[in-house]
Amino acid sequence: MSQLREEVETAIARALAEALPELGDVDPDSALTGDLGLDSVQIMNLVMEIEDNLDLSVPVDVLAEVRTINQLTAQLVKLKEKQA
Repeated sequence: MSQLREEVETAIARALAEALPELGDVDPDSALTGDLGLDSVQIMNLVMEIEDNLDLSVPVDVLAEVRTINQLTAQLVKLKEKQA
């Protein structure tokens, strides 16, 4: 696993733990809305926290394509690679 992917996964885990501490460990294939039960406001708050942790801006159109934590991780890795 690349260092960048680890950094992104850590940022997501930290943001999820802050937003939904009752979840504990989350399966990376979990759907943000279906499995985790996040609504659109919670997802936006989660993304804002991740943006702060990664010093990154996530375009809204990227979020429209994301359904699972793994998909979110992949998109954020791509954005960070473009930023570098």
